[in-house]
Amino acid sequence: MFKRRSRQALNQNQKESRSGATLVELAFVTPVFLVFVYAIFEFGYAYMVSNIIQEATQEGAKLGRCEDVTTAQVRTKVKTLLDTVFDSDLATIMVKNAGEFDTAGVDVSQMNFSSLPDIELANAEKAQLFIVRVEVPYKNVRLLNSFFVDPVKAADAANKEKDLVLSGHSVRRHE
Repeated sequence: MFKRRSRQALNQNQKESRSGATLVELAFVTPVFLVFVYAIFEFGYAYMVSNIIQEATQEGAKLGRCEDVTTAQVRTKVKTLLDTVFDSDLATIMVKNAGEFDTAGVDVSQMNFSSLPDIELANAEKAQLFIVRVEVPYKNVRLLNSFFVDPVKAADAANKEKDLVLSGHSVRRHE
């Protein structure tokens, strides 16, 4: 009447009929998985670099608040912290007079920080605003190169990428 087959025999039949399907599925899934892993590493590293830049500017600004501290000492402090993650020579470290921030109606998002006047902190007056800013092009600190992109598309991406800048700043008053 009914044929009774063992489970082991049924599983063997299914494995034999799917032997090529597994390989095809792997061929489709692996590149997508690798792109996701690449993106996770790259965005995670960029986020870490951004955090280190912000931390370095805050520590530099804290040091700059003190009396008898020079601008060179602040830059050295910032460079030391940046060197923990990437070569600090790739970054632009600015210590500028931020007196413009005291005026009402200043739009900080539209401000060109490099055009602010330089300041020597050892000669700064009490309650003088100053800014410590770090800028580094993303292409100089990225973790992985785009090894899977063809050279023509990589050149186009590099042209777009040169405008990407990771930056951070901290504004403090000199004491």
